[in-house]
Amino acid sequence: MRDGYYLAAYLVVNKLAYAMDISVRHDHNLSLWKKTGEKIELVHYWELERLTRNKGHYRAFKDVVSAKKFINTLLNQYDLSIDDMVEVWGTPELATCSDYHSYTEYPSIAYHSVSHLFSGILTDSKKFYEENIIGFAVDGSPDVVVEPDNEWFEYTYCGCIVNRGQINIFPVMGPGALWQMATFSLKLREGTLMALANASKSEMLIDYPFEIDISEANVLDRVNNYVEELIAAVNALELKDEGVLFNYFDPSFTIEENKISMVMKVIQKRSIEMMDRNVQMIVNQYGLDPSNYHLSMSGGYALNCPTNSFLMNKYRFKDFIAPPCVNDSGMSLGIALYAFYKKMGKFDFTLEHAYHGDEEFDIAQVTEGGLYSKFIKSVREFDPSQAAEDIIESPIVWLNGRSEIGPRALGNRSIIVDPRSGMAKDKLNIIKQRQWWRPVAPIVLEEHMDEWFEDCYPSPFMLHTFKIKEDKAEQVPAVCHLDQSARIQTMVESANPLLTSVLQAFYEKTGVPIVCNTSLNDNSEPIINRAEEAINFALRKNIKVIYLNGKRVELQNHEHYKEIKPLDNLNWLEFFSRDVTTDVDILAEVNPYGIVRNKLSMYMNHPQLKSIDITSSRGARAVQRAVTLAYMTSKGIKKLNYADS
Repeated sequence: MRDGYYLAAYLVVNKLAYAMDISVRHDHNLSLWKKTGEKIELVHYWELERLTRNKGHYRAFKDVVSAKKFINTLLNQYDLSIDDMVEVWGTPELATCSDYHSYTEYPSIAYHSVSHLFSGILTDSKKFYEENIIGFAVDGSPDVVVEPDNEWFEYTYCGCIVNRGQINIFPVMGPGALWQMATFSLKLREGTLMALANASKSEMLIDYPFEIDISEANVLDRVNNYVEELIAAVNALELKDEGVLFNYFDPSFTIEENKISMVMKVIQKRSIEMMDRNVQMIVNQYGLDPSNYHLSMSGGYALNCPTNSFLMNKYRFKDFIAPPCVNDSGMSLGIALYAFYKKMGKFDFTLEHAYHGDEEFDIAQVTEGGLYSKFIKSVREFDPSQAAEDIIESPIVWLNGRSEIGPRALGNRSIIVDPRSGMAKDKLNIIKQRQWWRPVAPIVLEEHMDEWFEDCYPSPFMLHTFKIKEDKAEQVPAVCHLDQSARIQTMVESANPLLTSVLQAFYEKTGVPIVCNTSLNDNSEPIINRAEEAINFALRKNIKVIYLNGKRVELQNHEHYKEIKPLDNLNWLEFFSRDVTTDVDILAEVNPYGIVRNKLSMYMNHPQLKSIDITSSRGARAVQRAVTLAYMTSKGIKKLNYADS
């Protein structure tokens, strides 16, 4: 491979998806890389939701011209354009080659899953090439953008064993489908469901076993039936069933919340069992000692902290490896790392921290003069002792340097609060318009983690749950779940020196090396990216002090701020805003027979269907019939014959 710049793009370029607002991929992202000899550098990572302010951004580009213009706008800060890239990967309409994918090497496993796998196992190339790793890629369901037309991958989830750079990839079971079905049926996001499972004390007294085999066909149908039957059984519970079918309804929660919590406790238990079986299968089949292996987790299910901690504690793995962007926000990371591995064989790369996103360079432009001048009381230089005092007094907004990548705030786009009062969690949940029972995560100085948490180990990307030691729990009630556990982030100076200095100052003042940390965003809003968005948030939420790149900004006149919702980012509207006239023209071209949106969505998300030409009457009829049949068979499209349609 030539030295130079490379681009991995997890985007969608499709007129039909654009005009009908159909999701083919979600959490779009792209990453810029620089190769110098064997050294690989991640230059910049962009998550489109941070730019467009559309959470989980899935909006397609209408054409290649629009997509390239968008990308060139991003690359301009480096005096680069897409034409300067040695290669572009990940989005077929933009790709400059076709040998970056995996379906030649692993034809039975989804490329999406292989990309997830490599986003974890190659975040530290030294461990990959010199040590041993057991890796898993367990997502919800893959996209089909890069999969070959008319082909259906046999396996959705994969795992691997790495022995000093020699890798063996194989199919595994994945709990993602259970959670995907639960979110669909219960109309709540995975994080909310996970939190509610742990919040309420209500639980079923009878078990609902569920097992699958790796080679089982049409498993999605059985997953759907299982979740539907479980929800129906729990919904049928009445007070007369207390002590027989379930323990009791927790009085702190509504009946509906209690029932959702019971459902999710069962699904969480089944999920952990499934991952436990995966590890046990590998240990038994290959006769290995887990203590000599690192555990790597990737895919959206890797956000399930209790599972990660369970596997680490049961099998005593050597270490845990994962990127901060384990879900689909990390796809361009995995696409690139797999491409470098495939094309180079060996290279040097380490993802040392999470801070590879956008940076707000000119804070003065926002704080001095202009729209916000009357709301700025003072701007002062950074003093960690003062920052600690501010945290003790009230929640602060903290925006520093480059944004973290992935779905969790890791100390550069955060709201930070004193953990020593249970009221702190209540304040944060009011600020963010969340349910009162939603937990708040702690950041702890890594050198003090053993003093405060049981059986702990470094958790820089907030992917693990540990029990708070019994004699410490009452000192930090704001971060305690009902079971006295906490989803923690460990902090070291080399990763984030500014925030580490604040934690040190807070520790000196209080004796507690922990602060509460939650993402800097409103309900259903992506994590805030820019200083202007942070000021808007603080003024709307009546927060007095914010820190912008180390500058202490004290706000005033909150009552005179008239904006009541998060800011839009107008810079990107030209690429994604819809125009009725344009949409009509596009649809006349690409959907002339008026197939409805939900059927088009199924058409675009299945390899066997997407190759059919729906601009012909014959093709349109074929898709209509196939989708109807698929719906009648629980959407299990795998082997359908369209030749006679």
